[in-house]
Amino acid sequence: MYAPGIAQELIDKAVAFHGHWCPGLSIGIRVAAWVMQHMGTAADEEIVAVTETDMCAVDAIQALTGCTFGKGNLIFRDRGKVAFSFFRRSDGMKARIVQIFREDDGRTRAPARILEDPALSTEQRAELEREREALRKQHIEHLLSAPFEELFAIKEPLCDMPGTARRLPTIRCEGCGEGVMSSRIRDVNGRKLCIDCENSLTSDSLL
Repeated sequence: MYAPGIAQELIDKAVAFHGHWCPGLSIGIRVAAWVMQHMGTAADEEIVAVTETDMCAVDAIQALTGCTFGKGNLIFRDRGKVAFSFFRRSDGMKARIVQIFREDDGRTRAPARILEDPALSTEQRAELEREREALRKQHIEHLLSAPFEELFAIKEPLCDMPGTARRLPTIRCEGCGEGVMSSRIRDVNGRKLCIDCENSLTSDSLL
């Protein structure tokens, strides 16, 4: 029995987008379900999300909430945290959803480590594979059925609401000749360069 708001339809939609069902995607499904219940969904840019991770959960958020990279209402702030901030433009409602961290005692990952042992027999390897799959399913079930407050904390976002997506002009990089969004062009000794060409010059100067 899944938690309230977790319908099979949501799971199927997220899995179809992501390609497989896993614990990471299940985290995103729980977060997305909370957002849909408390803030609604984004047909366009009504809701904007800021993700602090690039893990599987982000795909569920894109598939279910309408916050996507392509529309510009999903922003990636690389912090290595399972944390997601949401903002509703109509009234300023906001929330940062953070997975509660608990020390891993290693039991759920032990089969994967042991499977690397070349001395395992075929029967031993098959048994460990079954154990690992059972643990994975148990983890998924827990993520989808446990009370939300046991899994996540609701906090204030660490950033302000991002601005709406902008359409910026494209400029030709004077190094590689490729078109570059104007906000990513760098002026290097009077030359307009993309980030890669700038980095290439910096690397060459260190040799």
